[in-house]
Amino acid sequence: MPQSSPLQPVAITGMGVIGAFGRGVTELDRALSEGREGVGPLTLWESTIQGFPVGQYRGDLQRDLDAIAGLTPRIRARLSRSDALALVAANEAVMMSGLEPSQGGAYVGQSVCGTLTTEELYVEARRRAKAREPEKINLSGAFVHEGANTLDRLAETWGLRGPTLSFMTACSSAANAIGLAADAIRAGRCHSMIAGGSDSLSRIAFNGFCSLKVVSPDGPRPFDRDRQGMMVGEGAGMLVLESLEHARARGAKILALLTGYGHSCDAHHLTAPHPEGKGAIAAMREALAMAGLQPGDIGYINAHGTATLDNDRTEARAISAVFGEGNVPVSSTKRFFGHTLAAAGGVEAVVAVHALQQKKLPPNLGLRAPLEDSRLDLVTGTRETPALRHVLSNSFGFGGNNAALVFTEAI
Repeated sequence: MPQSSPLQPVAITGMGVIGAFGRGVTELDRALSEGREGVGPLTLWESTIQGFPVGQYRGDLQRDLDAIAGLTPRIRARLSRSDALALVAANEAVMMSGLEPSQGGAYVGQSVCGTLTTEELYVEARRRAKAREPEKINLSGAFVHEGANTLDRLAETWGLRGPTLSFMTACSSAANAIGLAADAIRAGRCHSMIAGGSDSLSRIAFNGFCSLKVVSPDGPRPFDRDRQGMMVGEGAGMLVLESLEHARARGAKILALLTGYGHSCDAHHLTAPHPEGKGAIAAMREALAMAGLQPGDIGYINAHGTATLDNDRTEARAISAVFGEGNVPVSSTKRFFGHTLAAAGGVEAVVAVHALQQKKLPPNLGLRAPLEDSRLDLVTGTRETPALRHVLSNSFGFGGNNAALVFTEAI
């Protein structure tokens, strides 16, 4: 149920991000400012459908991991690609915060987890069987398959002794991890949390979305009348959350406040959103109520905006139902890094906080002709917004799992 009065805000003191745009908040800022899209070819494995672009991280992950002080050779030997992405983003967030995080915990949204690694084991096992090779295959890599592996590696690296949980609510996973981590801090279970999401590309995810015929051959064009579909991506976005008292007591720089969180379920269909956007509307209204805000207080919405036919139509209608038509600037940043699945709410939380800090709204890259289902104030180029104080970030997933986060300027 919506809150009758605003809850205590939670401080954001660090953030880290990695994706098709590169590694780190600085590189994300360059991509957003330059309008540099992350659309590119798939190179992680050979595929008969490589004509469809992906949002792939092109950097050297092994070299990126070298910067993490607590990462021992033992931990490195037990990492999937998803784990590595999570650690790189979390390290940036922890370093930015200046926090000694061992007394805190971690909530992480995931879906692909270590699937890419276990797929490679399966492919190799099939090859050996067909070739009648007698050598046994080393299956130790299968230990990284489950989502708990990322949490275990985070806990090992920073000695976390607080609560650790993995969330799998499809593409709203990271947003739920962030919102529920803030709840854990408010409840007094810990004074700090690392929260966000991580997912890598994998065969089953890429092929699965292609088989659903929701992937575009030229990349995503969110909220475009002629949009053809999404682009599967990979990445991680992590925040360091702290109670206000703890952050102020140690003199931390507060980047922004997490003031609102809403979560709902459509209970409608496994893959399609409710056509009237009932769940999305409920999540956004709950987030506003928790923050003690009215729709007119929100200065920007970072939309889920996958560029699929159903998602964009439904989200546009839901936004209009809550905020009115054309009353708030909206953009989807999916063409910068693709749809990073369970990591989407984490990556886009960093985008939302960055917009608050810079007083600049990122563009809805790829737009040619706005959709006609509902009139939105779509941001077509970087927009300066000196008076920006509150932003909302939407994350909607399969099964009708909806989440909305409200971030507020730190004063």
